[in-house]
Amino acid sequence: MTGSPGSRPAEPRRLIICAFMKMSPNIMRHTFRPLAMVLAITFSLNACAQSPATPDGSSAAQATDNSRPKNVIFLMGDGMGYAQVKAYRIFADDPAKAGMDPLPFDGILVGAVATDPLSPHCDSDLDRLGCEYSPYEVTDSASSATAYATGRDTVNGKISEGHDGERFSTVLELAAQQGMGTGVVSTSQVTHATPAAFVSHASSRRNYPEIADQFFDSQANGKPVAQVILGGGTRDFRREDRDVAAELVDKAGYTLVEDRAAMMSADSDRLLGLFAPIGLPRHWDRPDTVPTLAEMTRKAIDVLSRDEDGFFLMVEGSQVDWAAHGNDIAGVVSEMEGFTQAIEVALDFAREKGDTLVVITADHETGGLSLGRDHVYAWLPGPLREVNVTPAVMAEQFLAGEKPLSDVVAGSVDFELTEEERQSLDQAERESSAVFAAINELIDLRTNTGWTTGGHTGMDVPLYATGPGSEDLAGVMQNEALGRFLIDAVQR
Repeated sequence: MTGSPGSRPAEPRRLIICAFMKMSPNIMRHTFRPLAMVLAITFSLNACAQSPATPDGSSAAQATDNSRPKNVIFLMGDGMGYAQVKAYRIFADDPAKAGMDPLPFDGILVGAVATDPLSPHCDSDLDRLGCEYSPYEVTDSASSATAYATGRDTVNGKISEGHDGERFSTVLELAAQQGMGTGVVSTSQVTHATPAAFVSHASSRRNYPEIADQFFDSQANGKPVAQVILGGGTRDFRREDRDVAAELVDKAGYTLVEDRAAMMSADSDRLLGLFAPIGLPRHWDRPDTVPTLAEMTRKAIDVLSRDEDGFFLMVEGSQVDWAAHGNDIAGVVSEMEGFTQAIEVALDFAREKGDTLVVITADHETGGLSLGRDHVYAWLPGPLREVNVTPAVMAEQFLAGEKPLSDVVAGSVDFELTEEERQSLDQAERESSAVFAAINELIDLRTNTGWTTGGHTGMDVPLYATGPGSEDLAGVMQNEALGRFLIDAVQR
């Protein structure tokens, strides 16, 4: 791979310098000042070489080819900004030890991603390239996932399509066309915006049945483009009007699994795992019958790594975003824990094989999370370590039973509620969103957590990478530039 994504190729610069070097000495003498001439000649020693030798004697072109990854694992923490990462780092730290324990991926931070979408003010009669690009918009998951999947910008709400309906080819489709193994893993329904953008094309991210249909209908070399599909979404796949799951099993040879044990024991080259009607339970709330994100990631790698042509795998920690939308810090930390464990699986595989590129980032930040509030210079993770289930489950238990909300919460945490906290909880309206908000406010105050919004923000998100080609990622880049990098990484 030559040059960083989004930068101009080095070849034109090399040709210009070499042209100067071929000038006569008189022209060179009158064109450059002595110091500039020395610098130009020094730089050109490398720039003009046709095939510079590498330490092993191979050419630079060969070295570049050899450094291309065989496998690409792209992991995305939906809604994961720098604050979400730090919140989990602090939570996971051992307070009995001096200093802060690093997260498994801290050491491979290479830069940041700007997640700006195409301006949503494009008129449908404008040419695609005539749309005004705005760096001041805030993306949704569909637009940002499209940028990563296709290397192309689009407006919010579109799934791998332009504002005018043009279909954009995806990195997963390209990998499948070249005979590589392919997969998507998600803790949301696999028809949700992020996994959908790699497999399907839709004018609206809400067209879930249409998206589900494409998991069978979108094919390469006579087979559905996604070889391994693991996550939620039974409701979208098994409908009265069409049973896409049955078609994948009966017509395309997939093995369908619907619980953890079946997934773990499955021995099939094509695997469909649907473990919930919509999204999976949160990491802290997950029963033994539902696989973790790490277990799904490991299974996907086990299946796809059998392919001699390599594989492309997209893994999404979807519900960091869902928790942050609800200003639920316990849910955020729960999902960051599950996502971190999945990252460890990918990094372990990459270290073992040495031929796998791992890229980790987010589609956007959600919630405007603040570690500290109300002029208090501290964030306190202690209470989170004493929470046994997320507020979503506490709210469900309260609404399904007869106990006061304060008793339900007290039974779900290991710290004592104050009388003021009990009164505040019991004054909440017996309605799902009000109950959820009351529990979250309790934990926010205990931990000194703040939020600026219940939606997305325009903040840059962290970028981590390791493996062949990762040296080309550095600094701040646009999300569509990272998408072009992923497409280049799977080119054969």
